[in-house]
Amino acid sequence: MAISALQAALIAAWVAIVQSRIIGYTLSGFLRFTAVGTGLVVGLIMGNVPQAMIIAATIQLVYMGVIAPGGTTPSETVVATAVAVPVALASGMAPEQSIAVAVPVGLLASYLVSFRFFINSLITHWVDRLAEELNDRRITFASIILPTIITISLFFPSVFVAVYYGAPLIDSFLKTIPASVLHALTVVGGSLPALGIALTLAVIGRRDLMVFYFLAYFVSLILKPLNVNALVYAILGGIAAYLYVALYYRSAFEENNAISKNVSSSEVPQYEKESLPQNELKVTEKDLKMTWFRWWLTVEVPHSFERLQALSFQWAIMPVLRKLYGKNPEELKEAYKRHLVFFNTQGTWGGAPILGITISLEEQRARAIAKGEEAPDPNIINATKVGLMGPLAGIGDSVEWSTIMYLLIAIALPWAKSGSAMGALFPLILFPVITYAYGYYFLRMGYRLGRESVSVLLGREKIKTLITGLSILGLFMMGILTSNYVSVSTPLKWTISGKVFELQAILDKILPGMLPLLTVLLVYWYFTKKGLKVLKVLGWMVVIFFILGWIGVL
Repeated sequence: MAISALQAALIAAWVAIVQSRIIGYTLSGFLRFTAVGTGLVVGLIMGNVPQAMIIAATIQLVYMGVIAPGGTTPSETVVATAVAVPVALASGMAPEQSIAVAVPVGLLASYLVSFRFFINSLITHWVDRLAEELNDRRITFASIILPTIITISLFFPSVFVAVYYGAPLIDSFLKTIPASVLHALTVVGGSLPALGIALTLAVIGRRDLMVFYFLAYFVSLILKPLNVNALVYAILGGIAAYLYVALYYRSAFEENNAISKNVSSSEVPQYEKESLPQNELKVTEKDLKMTWFRWWLTVEVPHSFERLQALSFQWAIMPVLRKLYGKNPEELKEAYKRHLVFFNTQGTWGGAPILGITISLEEQRARAIAKGEEAPDPNIINATKVGLMGPLAGIGDSVEWSTIMYLLIAIALPWAKSGSAMGALFPLILFPVITYAYGYYFLRMGYRLGRESVSVLLGREKIKTLITGLSILGLFMMGILTSNYVSVSTPLKWTISGKVFELQAILDKILPGMLPLLTVLLVYWYFTKKGLKVLKVLGWMVVIFFILGWIGVL
């Protein structure tokens, strides 16, 4: 099966658009970090959706747990999938063997992303000058449009060449490889899902809840003859999570309810905005919706090593600042420059409430200036932003990217493994919709409650129970995936007194699925002891399992 120039161009265009991140924070993030979405698109372009989904699901298991704290990942999953899936389709490569193509391609693509961040750093100083001029149109071009063009210019030709010219070369190369080497590549492909699952376990980081991982693993082994689907397992995990948090946090909830009943309404702090006349200094619901959409759409578009998300923050809030300070050019100029300083956090759990708090503080300052009163110190605004970035980013990365996203993928992965497009559509639709909705809620809460909203996000028991429940469900689904998709077994056997003894059969009698479970736990142990050195572990796993597969141990 040959790949046409048009097919290669369409695949390259898809990758370039996803890498530009202009299609939205959680939508582009989902497509960057995962394989199933790109697998579906490549399948449509290549005219073979079922096989493309099976290959993408195999690749996906390797990249479970990949997130981008700080904006970079150890491997670019979307590029790896966009090259490996068409190559595998064109050459008839087994899904497990496609990982041998995906891994090096993803690693190389990460350097291209770093180069993109470097180029974006050069743009930041131009935007500083445009802020002095208060030139909104040129700020939009420099902050949003130009980085998009640069990214597309980097990724389109690179992916096109890799897909169009790489597939025939790899196909020819595979035909010359000995059967023992192909078997070794299959062994590597079957073992590497353990890396992604162990990384997810480490990122969730709740050792006290690991019992749910083991529970799910052995329940899956017991129920395997019944062919229970992932949705049923998700329901079982949800029930387990509910029972745990209901029992563990019951006393805390009872205490909170008792306190609430004993406090009169006059003693409860009131955070609602004061009633104000409808004038140009009133931030409306429409302004908040527009700010949230601009932020969600472009969070990572102008990302750079020097300022990270500063340009997108300034661009998101720019219309509100012009509304508040439009009649005072010097104050407007200072406000623009104030929000072009370094900024980086998680987009929904961090950026959304910080945007709301910032708008509230800017609104207070603008009103005070308009009334001739003493205005709040602008340094307070920057100090508030800086102080909230880290704590909120931590909770956002762990809850949104590490748990919710991969939980949805874990539920849908069996569909993908069976060749169904639902394996991609289910998480691809739900994840952006859910995150967009609660992100806007967080922004409104930040605006309405001010800095008190951070206490709501970080301090209340309901948030803690939510995080605990999601962690339990995430660990539960990782146990299911380990049981079903980590493939490590041994063909070793020997004959004693005319009787054949198979090592795998002996191990299964001791503990079914022992080798897959041990593989995941060893990688997880390394991550907890040595840190998330993903590339190092990946390299060692490829070498070790390749050798074991080549010599016939696995």
